[in-house]
Amino acid sequence: MAGISKYYRKEGEMQQAATAFWQWFGENEYRFKKLEKNDSDQALSFLEELIQQMQPFNPYLKALAGPDNNGNFELIITSDGDIALFNKVEELVNAAPPVPNWIFTAHKPALGFEGISIDLYGLQFSTETTSFYPVALNEYPDEVNIVITHNGYTKEMDDHFQAGGMIYLENGLGEVNTATKIDNYETGPVPDAGAGIEIIPISKLHEYLNWREKEFVEKYESVPDERPDTYHLLEAEDRDGRKMLLTVNMDCRYWDKKPAYSWLLQVNINYTGDDTGFPSEEQLIALQTLEEEIFSLLPEDRTILAGNKTYDNCRNIYFYVSDYKTTAVLLNQYIERKATTYEILFFIRRDKYWRVMEQYFNLPIED
Repeated sequence: MAGISKYYRKEGEMQQAATAFWQWFGENEYRFKKLEKNDSDQALSFLEELIQQMQPFNPYLKALAGPDNNGNFELIITSDGDIALFNKVEELVNAAPPVPNWIFTAHKPALGFEGISIDLYGLQFSTETTSFYPVALNEYPDEVNIVITHNGYTKEMDDHFQAGGMIYLENGLGEVNTATKIDNYETGPVPDAGAGIEIIPISKLHEYLNWREKEFVEKYESVPDERPDTYHLLEAEDRDGRKMLLTVNMDCRYWDKKPAYSWLLQVNINYTGDDTGFPSEEQLIALQTLEEEIFSLLPEDRTILAGNKTYDNCRNIYFYVSDYKTTAVLLNQYIERKATTYEILFFIRRDKYWRVMEQYFNLPIED
């Protein structure tokens, strides 16, 4: 979840917030270095205070800290895999002044799988216990879906295996690679020998993902000049009588170039509305104005408006873009500087085949 409009800032205030955070850090970092090596409670207390100090810059960033292997200390700023906030992490780290014996890192780094072990819930994730295999879907050939196998997997402890597998992946691949290069992943058992599934060492996963990403980029490096642009409107009511208004770009339904715009940008604008959650006429105009402002921010040749839904005190707007980095920068800047009574949030995720929109493409929409 990225920025919310109630945290808007005037020009220059974000830099001031970053400067204030790093000033606080420079005045307090000695407290962390003085902690005993095994004093995890005090370390956690310091990090909680540090995260609180980051909130004026962005209320959703997190941090990790500890000694490295060279006698220094490292502070890692992270968005916990939230793609919409990657640029805010980098912006804050880039604003850091030099601090003796400290290294500042944007995003949880890739440690590789060789030599690391994650122990969680009594389970060990390492190159000895894990491997992986890809799952191919004929209808979605460009998706990267993988299963991380664990030789001790049991269905009864599935939640623990899923949590451990996620942490293990993020440590091995790094936060950015895990969030951007895999469409879907899960942890599961080692397949039976007769299943015809090739098991690949987990140490080869980074190489496999780089190959798949390179193949995908080359396949769709040419963005189509012609883009779908025919919108249809649907009005409906749910079982409780609450009104729903949908606008859908129906030209997208059978368009075969969807993966060229593989990043879903979903903007949610919350409003008060009436007793059924539907906006007043004045609010509808305001929502439409905000949507048009956001659309105008985004590069025309890299953005497609797929549709919107107005329902239950929220307008959801669905854009598909070819570049998540520029999109995140523009949306964060817009929200930080937009003074409005409406709460605006946005999310970015990989959706190569626009599967989120399938629920709308199949509706009986008329002109």
